Amino acid sequence: MPNLPAPIFADKKLTVSADGSVTFYNMAYEETYRAKSVGAFTESCHKFVNASGILNKAKLKDVRILDLCFGLGYNCAVTFDYANRDSSRHKIHIVSIEKDAHLPVLVADLKILWPVEGFRIVRGCLKNGFSGRFSMEMYLMEALIAIYNISGVFDAIYFDPFSISKNPEMWTTDVFRRMRELLADDGALVTYACGKTVRGNMTQAGLKIGNIETVRGAFLPGTKATPA
Repeated sequence: MPNLPAPIFADKKLTVSADGSVTFYNMAYEETYRAKSVGAFTESCHKFVNASGILNKAKLKDVRILDLCFGLGYNCAVTFDYANRDSSRHKIHIVSIEKDAHLPVLVADLKILWPVEGFRIVRGCLKNGFSGRFSMEMYLMEALIAIYNISGVFDAIYFDPFSISKNPEMWTTDVFRRMRELLADDGALVTYACGKTVRGNMTQAGLKIGNIETVRGAFLPGTKATPA
């Protein structure tokens, strides 16, 4: 068979990750939106949703999540998918920030993203603002601007920009100070990153650092940060 090019959408190339879920390689940033070696679904589940403890909180009360950045929507979809399996009636509201306006459109159109039910809810929220007890608001702008245009406190922050080597402006002490201002006193900021500079900046911003242990295929732990 001839070698056919991988599907490319704008500057994004489709690729399959270790657990069978798909992600995209961003050719401008030269990084994938989720770790191929771990799996797109697995990384979102383990390093963000489960690590944050947000599902347990959502069984007791309405919760708010700051999702920075939306990317392919995996963190949102996995949150909605798992929360939708329990009988809780509490609401989950996600404020998501994403500068690339192509990505929500891509998520809305691409039906091979998994978990199926989680992405169905995400698409409903992108179209109508809500889907049942789940809701989302999207800020399509630079994150460094958006984080100063949102208010209130969040029970969890999914901190998920590209890496510090590709997106250094997002990993500064000033940004983490703003995250601390937005984080509830009993909340948690979770991220895939664990570098010395990242954790040092978090500590200077008033956050206490903890490990998110590795999973199959993961080379490094993630970080869970809580108010110091």
